[in-house]
Amino acid sequence: MAVTPTSIVTPQRPWSATAVATTANSTYTDSPTNTVLLARQDLLPPNPFTVTNGSAVVTVSHPDHGLFTGTQTTYSGAAAVGGITVTGAYTVTVLTTDTYTVTHGSNASSNATGGGTAVLGQLARTAVNGVRITRLTALARATNTATELQLYVSNDGGTTKRLIRSVLMAAYTVAQTTGQTATDFGYSDSSPLILNASETLYVAIGVTNTGIVFRAEGFGY
Repeated sequence: MAVTPTSIVTPQRPWSATAVATTANSTYTDSPTNTVLLARQDLLPPNPFTVTNGSAVVTVSHPDHGLFTGTQTTYSGAAAVGGITVTGAYTVTVLTTDTYTVTHGSNASSNATGGGTAVLGQLARTAVNGVRITRLTALARATNTATELQLYVSNDGGTTKRLIRSVLMAAYTVAQTTGQTATDFGYSDSSPLILNASETLYVAIGVTNTGIVFRAEGFGY
């Protein structure tokens, strides 16, 4: 992004997200079906969860998380710690820039720190102050007929999703002797998609496929 004498320069961090859509959506109201969250996913440090015997509160180590109290985060890949497994969606309460707490559905049975080395946290919130998306593309991972690619935005955690963009992915026969050209939504550094702090993205496809892979890249604030 060009900087001019009147620019306000805000520190940025690289932001990226991937999602795979497989089932068709044909509903264009504020409640479409079969949408997939396109949001940042972080690999947490080894053994990020600390629990206390008799308590459902879990302290999470997540460096530079950029979250705020009330944000929803979805975990996957965690091993059990203190008799509980932190998986699925939780609402966070921020402690520091590197830690926060979530509340599990049952109490831990011992004091412990753990969770393993493969814990992923998918953030429903884009970034502290928002995101500039400068590239959004899609590839088919199996032979596909022509299909609409749909982009939705939500500012209430996914309850309401508004259709904001649609592009056509051409039919393609997957083969080891040809290269597939990514379908581009048309965003760029000079013409980005701007998301504010409360907005999240969802994607969908018009025709069921083994998998259409979406990729978004940009910068968070």
